[in-house]
Amino acid sequence: MRALLFSGGLDSSALAWWLRPELCVTINYGQRAANGEIAASAALCSRIGLEHRTICADLTPLGSGAMAGKDEAPGASAAEFWPYRNQMLVTLAAMKFMPEGLTEILLGSVSTDHHADGKAPFLKALDRTLALQEGQVRVSAPARRMSTKTLLRTSGFPYELIGLTFSCHVHEYACGQCNGCLKHRECVETTYPRSKRGAA
Repeated sequence: MRALLFSGGLDSSALAWWLRPELCVTINYGQRAANGEIAASAALCSRIGLEHRTICADLTPLGSGAMAGKDEAPGASAAEFWPYRNQMLVTLAAMKFMPEGLTEILLGSVSTDHHADGKAPFLKALDRTLALQEGQVRVSAPARRMSTKTLLRTSGFPYELIGLTFSCHVHEYACGQCNGCLKHRECVETTYPRSKRGAA
């Protein structure tokens, strides 16, 4: 069974549409935007026809940065930096679904990610780490050599589903001002022709 870590953002939504994994998983780990991510992911999975499940593990005391509503950690690469977030998400998904036959966890990392835990050295190391453990779950990031715009085009993600996606880092509803919302707007405006957007 392949499971996609699914936030409802552009990258994971495009992967869900393109690869049709057996399971999409949204994790509420105490991030401020958790309810928005869960709502968007559930709606998208319903429209695409994919199974969606959630994991809840309140790690709010361990967070920092905008996603936790706290000051940035020293050395943070961006305002939304939450220390060791990707390995935490992968570990929680593996813990939950390995006993159910999980074989691979898909991440929505893309080439334009600024965080170290979205880049090839980390992803390869995490894949090796899980493969050595019970269950031998693998980790992959199918779009890590693509930008978000390239991923949207390659996947054929339809514009009519864009309104269901959610990229905000700080609120249950899109704030329009955080880095996630700004990236979302710029990618949509430069990926989809105005004629196509007007027709949706």
